[in-house]
Formats: sequence, structure tokens, C-alpha cells
Amino acid sequence: MSTARATTVSPVLMRAMVWSLIGLIYAPLFVVMQQLLSPALPHAAPVLSAATAGAIGATFYGARQLALAASLIGVGCGTAVLLIAGPAPAWWLLVAVAAGTGLATGVMVRFPHRCTLNIGRKFLIGGSVGALAGAVLLALNLLLSAALPVAASVAFLVSVNGVLYVAALDAWRSLRRDARPRFCDLTEGAVIAVIALFIAASMTAFAGIFADDGQAGGLTRAMLVAIDRVPFAVLGGVTAGAITGGLLELFEFNWVDDAE
Repeated sequence: MSTARATTVSPVLMRAMVWSLIGLIYAPLFVVMQQLLSPALPHAAPVLSAATAGAIGATFYGARQLALAASLIGVGCGTAVLLIAGPAPAWWLLVAVAAGTGLATGVMVRFPHRCTLNIGRKFLIGGSVGALAGAVLLALNLLLSAALPVAASVAFLVSVNGVLYVAALDAWRSLRRDARPRFCDLTEGAVIAVIALFIAASMTAFAGIFADDGQAGGLTRAMLVAIDRVPFAVLGGVTAGAITGGLLELFEFNWVDDAE
């Protein structure tokens, strides 16, 4: 009788696939957020957008179960709000339902330590290195007196953000604790609330595209304007993510789980 042989996937290929998914998440977040913020904050928009995408992308990479739970909560709350208030709900209703449910979930549900230990640190580091990468991109655009193509911009941000994020977590390994940090439940709840609110708001904004009555909200208008750039952004994010992930593995950078 022949013995079945387990098929193994190259660690380089596996990490490249994981980081390509992070690039897929990062790209539309950055493009739409930049379009939303540019009218009011033209110079700060790339920095704030990169910080937001970096923080949320870091959560999906470093706290998968929590991020997936937050996404499901956001989808459920967004659906409920659409059914109750239609495609143009008041902002306070979204905050009350999505953020409130997310915060309550984080406080009441105990997530496994492996996925959520130090989530506050990961969220803040992801946002901080994202803001730094966005500031460098802004300086580069000002130096060239022209904005880089969206695919190149997202590719630059995903690669720089990824390397800095993993390096920063690796540098903080000395702060590792075996016990559950203080206020961890509240921190998890706050992160879930942010992601759930963002997902719910995105759903209602997307629904606003197909609404026949009423004026489209700001996020809906941003989506409509940015829709032509999203495919190029996704191409740049996925490609840069795959290359960055493969290089991180080749140069033996720790996985986030190892740096918890």
C-alpha cells in the first residue's frame, strides 16, 4: 500500500500570497480615503489615508480572527442600517450600531491570544508606519512637482509599510509578555469598532451609488470619483505585496505571530 505524501507549500510562496492579500485590502482603502479627504485636506490626505490603510491592514495581518469578526459585524450592522434607514443613513446611526456592537463584542468575547495579543500595539504601529510612508510619498510628489501614478504610489506604500511594520514589531520583541495585557478586552473592542464602522460605512456608501432619490453622501461621491483608479491601485498593491512578502521571508524577517 502506498503512503500518501503531504504536499508542502514554500514559505516564500506562502508569505508572498499573504502579503498580496494585504495589498488587495490596502489599495482600495487608500484610494477612496485619499479621494474623500483631498478636498478638505489636500496635503494631509495621503498621510492620513496611508495611516488608515496601514492600521486596518496591520489588523488583518496580525489579528486575523479579530479582523474577520469585525468585518462580519460591519456587514451585519451595515445591512441592518440599510434595511432600517435606507441608503443614506445618519452618521450617528452608523456609529451607534456598528461601533457600539463592535465595542461590545470586544469586551464580551474573549479572542484567542495567538491572534489578538498586543493588538493595540499592532494597530498603532501599522498606522504610524503607514503615516510615515504616506509622508515620504507626499514629499516625493512635491519634489517631482507631480503625483506618481496610482499603481506606483500604492506599490511604494505597501512595500515600505510592510517592511517597516514587520521590522518595528520585531524590534519590540523584548516587550513580549505571556500574560494578557491590561485593558486588552477594551482595546480589542475599540479596534473591532473602528473596522466594523468602516465596513458598515462602506456598505452604505456603495448602496448610495444605486439610490434613485436623495443626494449622494461624501463617501459615495469619493467612491464614484475613485472607481477608475481602483483597478490600477489593486494591481500595484497585489504585485508589491507579493514581492515584499517573498523578500521578507528570504531575508528571514519574523512573521507577526513570532513577534507577539
